[in-house]
Amino acid sequence: MSYIRQIIGKKGEEIAKNYLLQKGYSIIETNFSCFLGEADIIAKTDKEIVFVEVKTRAQEIYGYPSESVTYEKRKHIYNVAEFYICKNKLKDIPVSLDVIEVYMYNGTEHRVEHIKNAILEKPQFVRRRIIE
Repeated sequence: MSYIRQIIGKKGEEIAKNYLLQKGYSIIETNFSCFLGEADIIAKTDKEIVFVEVKTRAQEIYGYPSESVTYEKRKHIYNVAEFYICKNKLKDIPVSLDVIEVYMYNGTEHRVEHIKNAILEKPQFVRRRIIE
């Protein structure tokens, strides 16, 4: 991954984290990693645990950021969530596997789109948007 893409990705994760905090989520962990893969953000509300994959784009010519969440990536996120839930004995708490798209403009402006339950048990993709 190029250095510029890493910087954009980290900035997008920071924007997503702040977005979640503004919406009343608590951040449990960022960049949780295990042998099954990684979760960009693990957050919670008073009702559920939320595993978030953050996808950031500085240009829209390559399509929706969420379209880059491949079948393999969805499988990894689902497995990481399952591992985390078992490891932390959280089986009785509802879980949401979300994607947050961050569109960055001119380095200072951005737009966030939150797709709730984007990653389902049988990895397939559903574009349900909560547009902010």
